[in-house]
Amino acid sequence: MKNYLVPLTLIKIQNKMKSIIIFIFIISLSFNLFSQVELKVFEPVNTFSADLSKETEDEINRQNYLLAKESLTETEKKELDILIHNYGEVISSVWDVVDDGCSWYCGGGNYKTMTSSQLDSTQVNNYSSKSANDLSYKTAWVEGKADDGIGEYIEYYFENKSPRITSIKISNGYQKSESVWKNNNRVKSLKFYVNGIEFGILELSDTKTDQEFQIGTFGHNSDGSDLVLRFEILEVYKGDKYSDTAITEIYFDGIDVH
Repeated sequence: MKNYLVPLTLIKIQNKMKSIIIFIFIISLSFNLFSQVELKVFEPVNTFSADLSKETEDEINRQNYLLAKESLTETEKKELDILIHNYGEVISSVWDVVDDGCSWYCGGGNYKTMTSSQLDSTQVNNYSSKSANDLSYKTAWVEGKADDGIGEYIEYYFENKSPRITSIKISNGYQKSESVWKNNNRVKSLKFYVNGIEFGILELSDTKTDQEFQIGTFGHNSDGSDLVLRFEILEVYKGDKYSDTAITEIYFDGIDVH
């Protein structure tokens, strides 16, 4: 009797082991197939450069001065007409990403930003997520890792009632000056998440420009929850001096405002 029990027990164990191995293989194969699904890649549909020169800054400051002045000479009136023709009346600073005129931000915009890391701020410079959300070319979010910051991310939170987003604009690198832009890393590609789900890859050019992406309409979630957009660093263009990766601004445009 014992001579038969031992082999049967071994056979049962072997069969169970085979079943477990087959199950693990199927799970592993499914995971590999899922992970191999490539996300759609998006490239900018439009790029534009901000004129941050000292000359332009001085002229805009001069325009603001003349606009605030109670009375102008004839010479000043002619000067102001030329300045307004060049810059318009709704710009108050050369550093403004969005001018003072009516825009999507009149009724839209996020209420919070979060980031996975940030470079320690100084008395002069703030590198937190807020710096990529202040609509200024003078500041930037800089990730805080010792390496290039691959995998670090910044998130934007929108109330569900906020106007929907149709356009994402990214000011790549640290744009406040040419030397600072070159010395620090710029983003080459970002993984884009919508409400925690991978949506696509944004490919950015290595240019000191704002780059616009139109990849869908986001907002007004059917369950009433907030809209959360995450931008995760995948690749970078290396800086000449530092390994810090910077994004000056991520801002938005859309519908439901006008």
